[in-house]
Amino acid sequence: MSAMEYRSILKYRLMIPMFPNDETCTVCRKACLDKYGEHALHCRELPGFKYRHDFVRDALMDILRRAGISAKKEAPVNFLTDPSEGRSTLRPADMLVFGWEGGKHACVDLTGVSPLAGFRENGFVVGASSTESRVKEGGKARESL
Repeated sequence: MSAMEYRSILKYRLMIPMFPNDETCTVCRKACLDKYGEHALHCRELPGFKYRHDFVRDALMDILRRAGISAKKEAPVNFLTDPSEGRSTLRPADMLVFGWEGGKHACVDLTGVSPLAGFRENGFVVGASSTESRVKEGGKARESL
């Protein structure tokens, strides 16, 4: 953890404002850059956000390859999309694992958890972020391909 990251997290935990006023994010120009810095840690347009996701995906792909399990990354499948949105219905799955169980293929969609999430007994639930992600996407996940 860098000194800047440490100071930012310490300020967040102590509720010390990082920015003078709430402003529009200068990176994504969409969200409000709150004075406590939560958006600054989660902005999808920042380079580190996608890098961490891809790093975990690539590590899992390497593990599968070494174990002799066939998989494809960024596989174009009808995964969590709605044709009525007016865009391509081919949203890639982070990973498509072939012959997972019973000969069926499995789509893997990686979801990151905030670095501010605590690991207290009552504060962290394994699988909660994927459940919330499914609910936000309207429960459109396919059970099988």
